[in-house]
Formats: sequence, C-alpha cells, structure tokens
Amino acid sequence: MLGNTIAAIATPPGNGGIGIIRISGTQALPILQRIFQPQKGGQLHPEPRRLYLGQVHDAAGAVLDQALAVYMPSPHSYTGEDVVELQCHGGYLVCREILAAAVQAGAQLAEPGEFTSRAFINGKLSLDQAEAVIDIIEAKSAEALKISERQLAGSLQQQLAAMADALLDVLAQLELAVDYPEETDELELQQQILARLTAAQAQVQALLRQTREGRFYREGALVAIVGPANAGKSTLLNALLQVERAIVTPQAGTTRDTVEEYYLLDGLPLRLVDTAGIRETSDIVEQAGIERSKQALTQADLVLLMLDASQQPDDFWWELLRTECTEAAANSQGRQFLVLLNKLDLPEENAAWQVQLRELCQELAVPLLELAALCGQGLPELKRAISKALLQRQSGEPLSALLNDRHKAALLAAEQALSGAAEAAQMGFDAAMLSIDVQTAWQALAEISGQAASEEIINRVFERFCLGK
Repeated sequence: MLGNTIAAIATPPGNGGIGIIRISGTQALPILQRIFQPQKGGQLHPEPRRLYLGQVHDAAGAVLDQALAVYMPSPHSYTGEDVVELQCHGGYLVCREILAAAVQAGAQLAEPGEFTSRAFINGKLSLDQAEAVIDIIEAKSAEALKISERQLAGSLQQQLAAMADALLDVLAQLELAVDYPEETDELELQQQILARLTAAQAQVQALLRQTREGRFYREGALVAIVGPANAGKSTLLNALLQVERAIVTPQAGTTRDTVEEYYLLDGLPLRLVDTAGIRETSDIVEQAGIERSKQALTQADLVLLMLDASQQPDDFWWELLRTECTEAAANSQGRQFLVLLNKLDLPEENAAWQVQLRELCQELAVPLLELAALCGQGLPELKRAISKALLQRQSGEPLSALLNDRHKAALLAAEQALSGAAEAAQMGFDAAMLSIDVQTAWQALAEISGQAASEEIINRVFERFCLGK
C-alpha cells in the first residue's frame, strides 16, 4: 500500500564494492534519522541530494557499518515519494543487517518491483516506461540497451500520446456531429474522419511491424541450422562462434542432440541451434535427436537449410523446400528461410541438381547462398543475409521500444478497431457507431501506457521485477 514506507536492498545479492539499501515513503527520513549517525554527531537534518558520511546502527545502538546517506524528497525522486538511500560496504551480511535495522525502525519489506510500481502510480513513469526499466536490467546486447533507454526516455510514450490525441480529436468531431447534425457538412466530415483513421491505422501497423524485432532483441532470435546428415551444420556453428563448440567428424550422424549457443550478430542476439541431420536411422539415440531437429525446424524464427554441394539431396528436402518456403514467403512476419549450399571447396560430381535448386529458390523467392563453412568462405555474406531476414523494418529509423506481447495484443486490438471504423466510414456515415470503434482503439492504446490498464495487467508487469527496483 502507498501509505507504507518500504525498504529493500537495491544491489544484487553477493559480495561487491558497494551495497545500496533503498527506503521510500513518508517515513523514509525519520527512519534514516533513527538508524544513521552523522560523522559530525547530532541528528541528521539533510539537504536534498547531498551525501553524508556516518555510521549505521541497529535499535540497540550497535554500529553495523560506515555508510553514505542521501535524502531525495518528494516529488523529485524515482518513486515520487520521499526516498532515502544508504550506500554501505557491499557484503551480503552487512546489507541484510542494515535492511533489518530499517525494518525495526518502521519500514516494511518491499515487494518485487514495488519501487517502480510506485513511480508508475505517482505519475513518474508510464507503464511502457516501467517495462523499459526491466528491459534495461535484462538487456542482452548494447543495441537492446540503447532501444530500452529510448523507451525509458519516452520515445514510445510520445508516439502513443500523439496517436491518442488524434483519436480524441476524431471523437470530439463525431460528438459534435451527433449533437449538432444540422451544422455538420456530412460529406466533408466523412472525408476528414476517414483520412485521420487511415493515418492512425498506418501508425499502428508501423508499430506492429516492430514487435517481432522487439522480441528478437529481448529474447534472442532462434536460428536453427538444419539439413541432411554430414552437410556441415556443426562446422558452420563452430565457424560462426569461432570456437570448437560442436563435435565435427567425417562420419554422418555425429550430432545426436541439438546444441544451442548464444551469438551476437552486430548487436542482434541470436540463439543458434545446431541440429542432428534428418535421415532414416535405426539408432534410438539418433532418432530422438532427429525429433528435436524437427521441433527446432518448426519453432525457429529463421531456418538455415544447409545442403551438401557434393551430394544431391533426397526427395524429403525438395518437398520441404517447396512446402515450408512457400509458407514462409507468404508470411513476412513468420518463420524465414535461407538455403545454404555448403562445401563448395569440394569437387562437383553432379551440378545439374544445383541448377534445379537455384531455379526453385528463385521461384520461391528464397535466398540461396553458397559457402564453404570449413574455410570461412561466404560467412560475411551469410551474416548480412541473416540480419536482412530477421530485421525487416521498412525504414532505417531505429526502434523506439522493445515491444512485447502485451503491447502487440493492444496494438492488434487498436488496428482491428481502426480498420472497422475506416470500413464503416467508407460505406456510410454514422457518427454514433463510429465513436464506438474509435473509443475502442483509444482504449487499446491507453492500455499500453497504463492509462486504461487493468489492475491484473499492471500486477503482471511488475511481477517481472526484482526486489529493490
């Protein structure tokens, strides 16, 4: 509850140079005065945002540690409440002892994310900005960190606010049309409303296109290397990682299980999965690995289908190319395919099927790359092709946010409502009915920022947070 004063350790558990205990609430300063003795003696009457050196003691007067104290009064603090921070030595035990002293002095232990949730409730952050805080903490790359910083600074909030304001203007126009129909030029208003709805729908769709990349930067894009046995999949994994991560032998079926490794490609986190070669086999262990390979094939964001240039693939791979790649070509936001023709450093035995393969890939609009993974030939081109396949923004502008599933659901609801309103406006003009769809779209956008989010959604957001944040 906001009436309580909360306290928590704000630094990670374990030993470190500095530990921080954070206290927030109306009793933050009195609690500090009870447990902190300034070096110069007397009771502490701090100036805001100034560090004071002193000693922290428990209720019995025993000194716990030498520390620095800082006081940040409401509303100019992270939570919007009075906030106190104690910077002590970074041992696990000393931090726990000082936290216990703060609780003895009147504070309550904070719940995970409670400091940031108070910042949201007190209007210091929107809900999407609060989500950016946890994304900053969990960032897997420098690029993901930059995007999250932009979101925390309000880049997404500004876009949402502009769209929401435009929809409110539309609602105001529709209300006037309902209340004063005799003063309304219906045809002119219909054209104005339709233009605004179309513009708003385009903005929502532009954000929707960013949701896929937001997931990649947050979780890492799943890239599965699949193909026949002994096509060079493990060699490619090792070549990309520049380390002997997977066992490579001339014997087919060496890889019995999926091997997953994290790889950073120009700031884009990838989860590279080397899979067992898919083939007919009586080996029970290899069969289990092949089943996992098929699962990786269906779950991947990008499939690197690797074929051996010296061995003509069997009918299974031709059929997979035709069916899976056709489906991928029809859905730009779904699973993508790259066909890799490996071992070009070996002599060609039968090049006729390769010509057929190139023609099929051209027909299916699937990129075909030629390489020799063992000696590194074609790897720079492959890396560029992977980035192009995964990062499909239509403009070169940077991402404004790491949009997540919650954002996507709200944007889809807004897009559906705007689409319905635009269709209705084209067919005729019923201001009262149009208002319902426009209001629904505004509500969906307001859910992202937290203006219209339910308590359940808010609680779910802050469940992701750690203690002390």
